[in-house]
Amino acid sequence: MLPPARTRDEAHLYMDLHGCPRCGSVAVAWAESLADADGVLARRYAGACEDCGLDREFLFRLPERATPPAPGESVTFGAADDPSQLFDAGEWVAIADMSTLASGLAELPPDEARESAAIAAACYDEALKFLPAGADRLPDRAFWSVAGREFRQRSPHRFSRDDLIAAAARARHGR
Repeated sequence: MLPPARTRDEAHLYMDLHGCPRCGSVAVAWAESLADADGVLARRYAGACEDCGLDREFLFRLPERATPPAPGESVTFGAADDPSQLFDAGEWVAIADMSTLASGLAELPPDEARESAAIAAACYDEALKFLPAGADRLPDRAFWSVAGREFRQRSPHRFSRDDLIAAAARARHGR
């Protein structure tokens, strides 16, 4: 079973980034339910790929405490003091970069561009949750995935407190 998804937004982001193993599509009408996974309470997402029909399923352990939506925000991945166990800091910044690029696409309707920018800002904020109090750079333990470590190796300057705060601010203000 996967680590906990702190919110539905985090679970859906994970599922969107893990397309159908047969055709790669992310188009699924997910049915959501609670499940018992070997004695552990979990949230189950199940549905058929809309492109090839393959049955898909994800199980996420429920977090120890619920995370309510952040006031005034369109997306909430987790509480301020609760770093992700699904994505490491490098993955959050890579996802933020993709969302930032998407928000600037000319053919994207304005409401979708705003949503992409909000997702980008929230992702940069998620990376900052791995930063210990008083530290200027994210520690090695904030990078456990191959993709996250490779991203940090290519762009180590992207993981300072100042860079992440500035990137989140740019995403929030559309620059």
